[in-house]
Amino acid sequence: MGSTQGFTRLFTVEEANALIPGLRPVVEELLGTFREIRAEIEEAAGQAKLPLGSPELGKHLEERAVAPRLFDKVKRLIERIHSNGCLVNGPEAGLIDFPCLFNNEIVFLCWKYGEPGIGYWHRIPDGFAGRQPLLDLSSPEEGARVH
Repeated sequence: MGSTQGFTRLFTVEEANALIPGLRPVVEELLGTFREIRAEIEEAAGQAKLPLGSPELGKHLEERAVAPRLFDKVKRLIERIHSNGCLVNGPEAGLIDFPCLFNNEIVFLCWKYGEPGIGYWHRIPDGFAGRQPLLDLSSPEEGARVH
């Protein structure tokens, strides 16, 4: 399985789209947990009268014992998403990638929370910035639809 770079499965656009309704509430919970983490950090900084970037802030967060529980929740949610064979590549933005074989190359079908379904793909090294829209196979000069 060396050609799949260790991915547990490869997706078609249809297979990835079929997973999105089940992933959407998990990603929503993940985004909510990140909002809770940010609020906890801001509250701890305010109570300790420290700037957000202070190295002393970690000690105050540990004393409050809320952030470690939230980080564990983030880890569990990401593991739930990964258990489907897809990857969380931008947890705070709700970015999920689905490995896909296209023209003998592994690429990622790309979904961002809030989008209705898979509408983009990108080469692995290009990341989110290299997202390209899925195009119609009938226009090979413009690109091809990823299968």
